[in-house]
Amino acid sequence: MVQPDGSGDQPEVVYGLHTLREILRANTRPLLRIHVVRPDRQFSDLVQLARTKRIPIHIDPPARLDRFVPHGRHQGIVGLVGAKAYTEEQDLLDHAVQHTSPALLVVFDSIQDPQNLGAVLRTADAAGVHGVFIPERRSVGLTAGVAKASAGAIEYVQVARSRNTSRLIEKLKDCGVRTYALDPSASTPYMAMDLREPVALVFGAEGEGIRPGVKKKCDERVTIPMLGQIESLNLSVTVAIVLFEAVRQRRENKGKGEGVI
Repeated sequence: MVQPDGSGDQPEVVYGLHTLREILRANTRPLLRIHVVRPDRQFSDLVQLARTKRIPIHIDPPARLDRFVPHGRHQGIVGLVGAKAYTEEQDLLDHAVQHTSPALLVVFDSIQDPQNLGAVLRTADAAGVHGVFIPERRSVGLTAGVAKASAGAIEYVQVARSRNTSRLIEKLKDCGVRTYALDPSASTPYMAMDLREPVALVFGAEGEGIRPGVKKKCDERVTIPMLGQIESLNLSVTVAIVLFEAVRQRRENKGKGEGVI
C-alpha cells in the first residue's frame, strides 16, 4: 500500500515557473521564500509579484537548487511553501451538491502515479470539476511532484481524502449523485452516459482498475471503445476523455436553455 504523503504539517519544497506563479496568484497557502538562479526576464514577473507580497527572494547558484530538487528539474526556481490542505470529505460533498451547476466529481479507488494525479488536476480545473476524491491509502498525496505536473491547477481544485470508497459512493447516491465506474470490460460506451445530471466518475488504479466491491456499488459501468491493438489508455488520458464529454453535453444543454456548467 502507498501511504499518502504531501499535505503534512511541515512546509514543502515546490518548483517550476507555472507552479510557483499559480501559488502566488491563487494566494491559497503561504509562500515562505523563493530561491531563483537569476533575476532575469524569465523570472521577472514572478519575482516582482513575490516582492509586492514581501516574500523573501534568494539568488542562488544552480547547485544549491539541485540540492532542493535533484536532477535539475526545478527550471531554475524553487519555493518553500505551506502544505496544500485537503478539503474534508463532507465539505466537498456539500460544495458539489449545493453548487449552481450539477455536481461533476472525480473519484479514485486508487491512484499512485504523481504525474497522473497532477495531470488529472489540470484537466479537472479545465473541465470545471467541483472536486476530486482520493483514498487515504492506495494513493499518492498532494506532493511537490503532483503540484508540478498540475501546472498550478492544484491551487484551484478541491481534493478530499476518503477513508472508504464504497461508503463514499453510498453517500454520493444519498445526495442524488449518479456514479459511473470506468471499466474496460463494460459493454456500455461512455458516450451513452447522461453527464448533464449530477455525476461522479469513478476510476481505478493504474493497471489494476477498480476493485470489484467498489465497482458493484456504482450505478453503472461504462467503457471507452478501443479501435486499435492497445487495450487501455493512460489513466489521466481516460479521465480527460470522459470529463470533456461532460463538458460537451453540458454546453449543448446550456445552448438549449436547460442548464449551465
